[in-house]
Formats: sequence, structure tokens, C-alpha cells
Amino acid sequence: MKAEEKSLRFLIMEGKVKIPFFQRTYVWDKDNWEDLIEEFLNEEKTNNFLGAIILKQLPPVSGKPKELEVIDGQQRLTTISILLKALYDSFPQDIKQNVRDTILQILFFKKDYTSPDYDEIRIEHSLVDFESYRKVIKESETINLSQINEKNHRILRCYKFFRERFEKMDVEEKRKLLNKILDSDNKMLVVIDLEERDDEQSIFDTLNTAGVRLTSAEIIKNALFKRLIELSGRQEAIKTYKETWEKTFMKDEDTLAYWDKELTTGRLKRQNIEILLHSVAVIEEFYDPDKHTLSDLSKLYRKKIEEFTTTEELKSFITKIIEYAKIYEENIYDFDKSELFSFSNDLDGIKKRLLHILNILDISTFHPFILYIIESKDETEQKEYLKFLENFVICNAVAQKIPVKNYNKLVKQFIKDPTNLKKEAEKITKEDIEIGLKRVPNKLASLVLFWIELYRRHKEKRSDILELKYTYSLEHIMPIRWREYWNFDRVPHPNGNLTDIEKENDREEKVFWLGNMTLLRGRLNASLRNYDFERKINGEGRKRGIRHYADLLITKDIVEKFDQGDKTWNEEKIEKRTKNLMDYFVEIWKL
Repeated sequence: MKAEEKSLRFLIMEGKVKIPFFQRTYVWDKDNWEDLIEEFLNEEKTNNFLGAIILKQLPPVSGKPKELEVIDGQQRLTTISILLKALYDSFPQDIKQNVRDTILQILFFKKDYTSPDYDEIRIEHSLVDFESYRKVIKESETINLSQINEKNHRILRCYKFFRERFEKMDVEEKRKLLNKILDSDNKMLVVIDLEERDDEQSIFDTLNTAGVRLTSAEIIKNALFKRLIELSGRQEAIKTYKETWEKTFMKDEDTLAYWDKELTTGRLKRQNIEILLHSVAVIEEFYDPDKHTLSDLSKLYRKKIEEFTTTEELKSFITKIIEYAKIYEENIYDFDKSELFSFSNDLDGIKKRLLHILNILDISTFHPFILYIIESKDETEQKEYLKFLENFVICNAVAQKIPVKNYNKLVKQFIKDPTNLKKEAEKITKEDIEIGLKRVPNKLASLVLFWIELYRRHKEKRSDILELKYTYSLEHIMPIRWREYWNFDRVPHPNGNLTDIEKENDREEKVFWLGNMTLLRGRLNASLRNYDFERKINGEGRKRGIRHYADLLITKDIVEKFDQGDKTWNEEKIEKRTKNLMDYFVEIWKL
């Protein structure tokens, strides 16, 4: 690998620069185009640094110019070349003639050493952008700008944007701009040249730490269909691509948005499509969670893809990915704040509750197992194993018996033999849960209380409203800052046999028990949160108390007992309520 600051003229020294044939379409829009032109028009800047471009050397062919593949920087490189062509086209003929050779050498190249002129477009674009880009670079004189609108390809709209912008500038302004763009000292790009043996994914990981968002999904897709071109030819590869990948992942804006959506998984953010491809690799056993990391994914896919020696084998593998993608899209729900939840133990209910739990806890490790179970088991077995998984995940989140880092190893075991899941779940005891509910973090407490509420509505029939949104605020009834309004003079400790230090430690601990927490429709005023029990329930003046926000049964119970004269909240009440919530927990997530 070699990284070097370069001007745009670096292209003169290159051969054909190929954007992968099945790369996604050009996506920059007016805001990006505006930013780019303003960067160049800023007279205070002599260097217009635009970012990095990663190019990978392709195997040389004797007698032909070298070829490079654009690994990253497609949008930037495309836009700069369109801007340059639009600027050139806006000049009068005499100036065009003066700069023609330089522009030709940047935008075109000689296909072989005996060619009389620069006749091949230097940047070979992808399938979806090829025709529009060719039209702009090679046939721009045939473009009628007045007929280009929002329905046209974005590359044509980009060309029109720059042409119209340049028509408003006088010739001298445009001369200065062109000289600036062509200046060899204007190091506007960092060009990272990769050798054939270099692994682009490791380069991506390095760039990601600097805020550049790159994914393995594009590498994998391009590797799949590049290999298919080698095995069956370009036309067959295009046909297969359109019938499979494009139809599944790119059929409309909503589909694109779904697969591009990022989910938080631990400390990482990964797109749905990346989670899917990782899941397939785990199920198909060429990704070993015991040995590999996510940065290995594209490399492992390329190795797998190279093993296919026939078109039929590779097509079968692509079909398998598509089948899992359909299962994923149908079953891996995309939750937002408008989503309604209700309690049910049918298959759909278990699936939705499980995925909500995984979503809130930022766990996607078990997605391969979920896909495997849905794909390979009948409805009865799906229900059984997904319920086991739900119980295991929520019980372990509370008990913290098995480290989350071990989930990578467990998912492999669960796929190999799903009965291993039951064995792992049985390691967590009722006593583990009891201990866990006495130190439950806020996010997990909110999740547990929410599903206990839905379970009670389903079971006790005390409310006609069985569906709720996950939009409630967690409130500690005895506040974390209890010393001012909840000191032992105001709220005596129920156990008079404890020393003062023991009482303080006990209260300090019990404010974090699940029994001291509830869910409210809205947040209490910051000062009201720390007030005494009566003012927290009733509010004060314009500050609305718990009563006003008590939509849920788990909170109404507290208000009702208060209205019946039970106006004390202390350690004894917290213990009793924790036990009561524990009983519900065990009913829902049977151990």
C-alpha cells in the first residue's frame, strides 16, 4: 500500500480506472455539488483537499495500459470529472483549443500504444451509471440542458448543475478556476494505491476510525458478480444480478433504506445487509465466531467465492443469500417509536418480543441462529427455540451469569445443535434472577417493566388497551438523591435493629432494586423527582406528579394504594414490590 497527496493530474499517469461493474449508483446531490464548487472558488485556499481515493492495481495484461479498480472514492472522482467536463464545455472555442490536450489526457486514455488519440473514457463506470457518464464525458454536445429534470439520472443533473453555474461566470473567473483545478501543486486528493495482495477491508477499518463510513457489503457483492462474469460472461452476470441482488436489495427507495439502516451492536454500528451477510457466513460455516472478527468478513467471502468453479455452484450460493435475505426482511423488524407492542405467546408474538429485547439490548449476535431456525424448522420448533432464546437472553441480561462476549461462541453451538440453547438457559437459576433484579440497570429495568405491564394487561384484563408504544420514562420512586427529603428523620428505616451505617448502605442499595422503579408517560420535573413521596405522587403547583403520568398498571397500583391511605414508601415496600415483579418475571420468562 502506498498513500500520496496528488493533484487531479495524477490521472494522466494512469490507464483505465474502473468502478466495479455492479457498484451502486452515483448518489451525490445538489448539496454535495454546491460544496465542491464552493471549495474550489474559495480564493483563500491554494490547496483544495477533498479526501481520499483508494485504487487497487488489477492484474496486468501484456501490451495494454494498466488498469485500476476504484475501491473507495467513486462519488468524489465522478463528480470532479463531471465538473471538469462541464467547465471545459462552457468555454469559447479558442480557450477550449488551448486546454484540449490536458483535458483529454485527464478524462481519456489511449487504449493501446499505437492509438492516434485519446479515445477511451478513462473512468469506466458501473452498470447503472455507465450510459449517463459516457454521455456526459464523450457526447456532452448532444445534451439538451433544458430537458434535464429531477426524473433524469443524477449524473446528468450534476452536469446540468455545473454548466448552469459556469454560464453565470465570466471567462476570466472560469480561467482562474480551471487553472486552479489543473495546478500540479493543488494536492486535492490522497490517492491510496493498493497492490493486488493488499486487503482493502483492513484499509477500510483504518479509515473508519477517522470517520469514513465504508462497509464490507459492497466488496462482497462485487466479488460475487465479478466471479460470475469470469465463469459465465458479462451478459449472464448482468441477468443474474438484476434477477437476484438488484431485485432483493435495491428494488425501491424503501428497500434500499431498510438494508442500509444501521443497527447498534455493542460498540459497533452495522447495516442490516452486513448483519445478513455475516449471518449467512456463520450458518454456512466459513465464518467461525471462535476465530474470526467482523473485519475478516469480506476476505472470507472472497475466499469462499474463489472456491466455486462452475456457474451453477456460484448461482446456487447467490440464491442461498437471497433466500436468507427474504427471511431476514420478513422477520427482522425495524422498530421505531410508533411501533405498537402487545403480549402474545404465538409465534409472531414471541418473534416480535424477542427481537424487541435484542434491539433494546443492542444484541445482533443471535441473528444467524434466528435465520437458521426460521429457514430450517417447522412452526412448532420455531416457536419452541425462539422462546428458549428469548428466555435465555432476558434472564442472562438480568442475572449476568454468562458474559455477553461468549455469545459469539454460543451462536455457533446453537446452530450446530439447538438443544444446546436449553442447556445454557438452564444454567440460570431463580436465585440468579432474584439477585439480578436488585442491581438492574435503567435500560434493562425499562424493558422488563414494559413487558411485565403488557403481560398483566393480557392476563388480568384490567385494561381495554392491550397495545402500547415503547415510549415511557423510567422513574425511581425513592430518588437516587434521597438524603434531603428521604432522610431517616423523614422516612424512618423499617428495620430498627440496623446501625446508622447499615441503614444508609441498605437504602443506597435498594433505590436501585427493580421494585423501586416504575414507568411514566412523561418525565417528572427535575426538582420534583427528589421530593418526598406525597409531593412526588401529587405534584406541586404546575409541577405534575406521578399521578398525572400514571397510565400503566404497574404505576396505578402505587397511586391507588397511596389514595387508600398507604402514604409510606420505604425499604419494606421496595422489597415487597420487587418480589411481586419477580413473580411476574418468572411467569413470563420461565426458567
